[in-house]
Amino acid sequence: MPNEETKVTCTFTPLKKKEYILSVPIYAQNLYDHLKEIVGFYNPGSGLMRTSGVKSLQNKTMSKDPAVVRYDIEIIGAGSDGVLTLSPKDIDFGTITVGFAKTMQVTVVNKSNCNLFIELKMAQRVEEDGTISKETEAVPLMKKVLQECFKFDQPKGLLNARSKKKVNITFKPTLRFNFDINLVCVAREKLASEIENTVKTLKKENIIEKSFIKIRAVADYPILRVTDVRNEQVSTAFLWERFRLTNMNKELTKSLNEYEMVFNNSEKSNMSIHDLQKNLTTFTWDFGKIPIKYGNKPRKVTVSIKNIGGVPAEWSFKMPNDNEIEMEPWADPGEPTEEQAFERHILEKKIFHIEPKRGSLEPGQ
Repeated sequence: MPNEETKVTCTFTPLKKKEYILSVPIYAQNLYDHLKEIVGFYNPGSGLMRTSGVKSLQNKTMSKDPAVVRYDIEIIGAGSDGVLTLSPKDIDFGTITVGFAKTMQVTVVNKSNCNLFIELKMAQRVEEDGTISKETEAVPLMKKVLQECFKFDQPKGLLNARSKKKVNITFKPTLRFNFDINLVCVAREKLASEIENTVKTLKKENIIEKSFIKIRAVADYPILRVTDVRNEQVSTAFLWERFRLTNMNKELTKSLNEYEMVFNNSEKSNMSIHDLQKNLTTFTWDFGKIPIKYGNKPRKVTVSIKNIGGVPAEWSFKMPNDNEIEMEPWADPGEPTEEQAFERHILEKKIFHIEPKRGSLEPGQ
């Protein structure tokens, strides 16, 4: 209407990283009405009285095209994919025991003038020639392993322009492995739904890898190895074979199975010691026969153990009666089997004695 103004909101959504110069036409049409001019609508009292009928006036009005004026507006803009940085440049979790967790923090900084929708994820390291690192390639389903071992408190979200966000990364390994990987920050602009559908229709990917940092972490089990065995009367080589230490060392390098985990937590179990032991791998330590000429002198064998793993190790020797509960005098424990009676006799007479029965070793100790 005359002397009236209106505001038009324009949205600029670039789909490519480039500078845009656009010319947008605006058409203005004159809505002047001759009928209103005749009756003095625009200037009261100036209307002309005509004898011609209304029909002839309408025909005259319709026969004259309204004036159309074109205005061109120049729009200048630039499309940017943003600038993101991660700090620190490297994160080293150190050596963590399998099943335990450690949390560290990374800061994501948006240095651009546009809001970005970011997503953090762990990825296998790619060598300069484009191949995947041999260390990570050795593990099947590596992508799934990374998702299980590394967790983010905020893996994705909107990061405003000229702002930063702190994200916690928790490393809780499920297997023994040396992780040498990348933390990748993927970013894209949060498009409106209609624009996003258009991009999908055109099959153009608008997701860009913006930044990455190196992640190092080692997951390890406590690993013990028997390194030496000694006795005054018997050679080391003979004792090594009698104690089956080669096979024992091989078993010590393996991951704990379900039965071994239950045995290690036998204090929390209601199972008898014999039920706990029946599914374990057993090794015979043969002390041999003590000649009569030595009299009642015991045969002392010294076994040396070493922690060859990357985490502190706690060890202990468990005797069959360690978890026994003292029974009241009136309680009837039942009739023991021949094997249980013989075992109890050995323990009561203290025929075998181990000292110390428990301890802890630092890596390499």
